Amino acid sequence: MKKRLAIAGLLLSVSWPCLTHAGILTNRATTLFTSPIAFISPATVNFGVIREGEFATNTIIVENVGSGKLVGRATVTPPFKILSGASYKLDRSAAQVVTIVYTPNGTPTNLATVKFTGGANEASASLIGRLSTKPRPYYWKRR
Repeated sequence: MKKRLAIAGLLLSVSWPCLTHAGILTNRATTLFTSPIAFISPATVNFGVIREGEFATNTIIVENVGSGKLVGRATVTPPFKILSGASYKLDRSAAQVVTIVYTPNGTPTNLATVKFTGGANEASASLIGRLSTKPRPYYWKRR
């Protein structure tokens, strides 16, 4: 019995710094990452099928899951465009919405990648949008 208690005490004394750092013993959670890390959600955004001359918007969330401040910028190529949230300065566990618009450019399928800078990782999200080949309904009038 004494041997088991001695082993348990030794294991607890060795693991104490790890348990404290993880926030288990101090009742405060900390991250194991020492630099800012961008987490993107969702990883793929489908804008659907859009008619020529129309547009669709969608959102992506960028979150700092590391330590420190995540300072960066989101960029994308046409026919996609970032409407808001392109620049960000996020503290640990903070998040921001990035709004993207898709306007078809005549190509049947458009693919692009939104790149997010500033973190220890290379974060990105895939975008897809399709041009509708169906004619407009007969009752639709262009103004």
